[in-house]
Amino acid sequence: MSEELDDLVDNLREPSAWVRIAFMLVFALVLYLVIAPMVLVLMLAQAVFTIITGDHNDNLRKFGSAFSLYIFQILQFLTFNANEKPFPFSEFPGIALEEDIDDITATKSEAKGNAEKTTKRTSKKASKKAVKKKASTKREVDKGEDKDKAADEPD
Repeated sequence: MSEELDDLVDNLREPSAWVRIAFMLVFALVLYLVIAPMVLVLMLAQAVFTIITGDHNDNLRKFGSAFSLYIFQILQFLTFNANEKPFPFSEFPGIALEEDIDDITATKSEAKGNAEKTTKRTSKKASKKAVKKKASTKREVDKGEDKDKAADEPD
């Protein structure tokens, strides 16, 4: 028991742990008081821009991507999944990700186009099936009428 108590005391006296905790508190406050409102402003600015012009703003989109990576860095640090301190103690993330963002956008556009093609094909198939079903139903009705006529006619 004494050895465990000594380990605990040694851990409490370790300055790097206390420094990390202090940084974690600062980054948690920054995340809550500064970054969350900035995300709201960014979201509203992009929404207003989209309403006015009918399209998104590329600069805001790229900044939003880099900003979300920065938030991810902070969360990684706060949850002990990364030991590197986020910006301003390291480089701001995501500046070189413009090509990746364009690739993602292109992939989403292709997927949307493929989904639209599939929907059109599916609706064409469904309408062809409906026409065939209607035709077969009409034939069955006609056959039923023929049988009724044959039954009504005297021999």
